[in-house]
Amino acid sequence: MLKNDLSFVIVKNGEILFESREGGVRKILETVRDHGQKLVNSALADKVVGKAVMLIALKVGFDSIYAKILSKSALDIASKANKSLVYDEVVEFIVNRDGTDICPFEKSVKFVEDPEIAYNILCKMVFK
Repeated sequence: MLKNDLSFVIVKNGEILFESREGGVRKILETVRDHGQKLVNSALADKVVGKAVMLIALKVGFDSIYAKILSKSALDIASKANKSLVYDEVVEFIVNRDGTDICPFEKSVKFVEDPEIAYNILCKMVFK
């Protein structure tokens, strides 16, 4: 993943379904919106996985998730859901693009535990 400068990759049965150099929650949301059922039982590898992406992953039904960087809240959500998870580094929270605050997507789902509710909140932010 990182060799090709990719932000995320989705694989199913050894076949790459989707890959993107575009980072952030937006591209994953677009992929889920456009290809939802096709993604069930696939694996997600993403550079940065915070609570927002983890809740999307649970909604989709990814079998396993790899994160280069994982937030503590994403780890908690994955643990509660018994989700197969591999990661390189855990951070307190995911920061916004300029590094001055918590990521706005993370803020929007801070008190959300339900993947469907989180997905709806995130879609409203992205697809206004």
